[in-house]
Amino acid sequence: MSDLDRFAERYEVDAESLRRWVIEAMVLGAVSDGEFDQRESETIVGVIASQAEFAGIQPDELRADLERAFQGIVADGFHVRLHALAGALPRYAHRVIAFRAAVLVAFANGRLDNDEFSFLRQMQKVLGITEADVAQAFEQGNEPDDAFLTADPEPVEAYLDCLLMAAAVDRELAEEELATIIAFVISRDEFDGLDEDVMRDWIRERLQRYASGGIAARLRTLPDELPEPEQRENAWGLATSMVVIDGEVRASEKEFIEQLRVALDLDEARADIVLRGVE
Repeated sequence: MSDLDRFAERYEVDAESLRRWVIEAMVLGAVSDGEFDQRESETIVGVIASQAEFAGIQPDELRADLERAFQGIVADGFHVRLHALAGALPRYAHRVIAFRAAVLVAFANGRLDNDEFSFLRQMQKVLGITEADVAQAFEQGNEPDDAFLTADPEPVEAYLDCLLMAAAVDRELAEEELATIIAFVISRDEFDGLDEDVMRDWIRERLQRYASGGIAARLRTLPDELPEPEQRENAWGLATSMVVIDGEVRASEKEFIEQLRVALDLDEARADIVLRGVE
């Protein structure tokens, strides 16, 4: 099993589909200057061959994936395919691996020119990638290690879900409350660099999900996405900040905060310290 297969399994996506979209991200990066010539095609092939994540891919499969991606761009246009990429990769981790793949192609000649930089910033906006993950991708893109593509991204979805579950627990949200939540999310460093329109779509979809149930199931999956103690404390702190933001803490919100603390296996005394820091 390749690193890409293991990544796909962990983040619940079909490995073959993920590979095709990652390769399309590379082709999009290659054509960002308006051309796609033999040199750029060879660059993509070379990048893929150098990465452990693609170990085992057969040459005919690679040719088919490259041809499919290029034909899609010719038929639909650059911008349509970029947005199709975003739509096909619903989870943040999926989008990060596609962004990193485009960065690898951009750095293949040892430098990043203006067209490539502009494209990557546009891709960041459409895919909704944080500044922290962009910075890491740029830092490692020129000299990637064997696990660069499939390294765990920032746990943005887990952070966002903790915050939004706290906001949605046992109540419907008025439009002005939704605006407050969106403003709070956008103000946080954890989400720095995310496009506001992308964030609004994510927030509305998740709030609807959690307002109508689904919190208990999500609590069970959070620990795997937050393996580090500081990540868990940060997630719990975000949720607590959301609870106290309006100055009124409901009984249902207190109950949720305690459920989250237990789910994340946070020490009660340590959680109290985090709580005092956000009150």
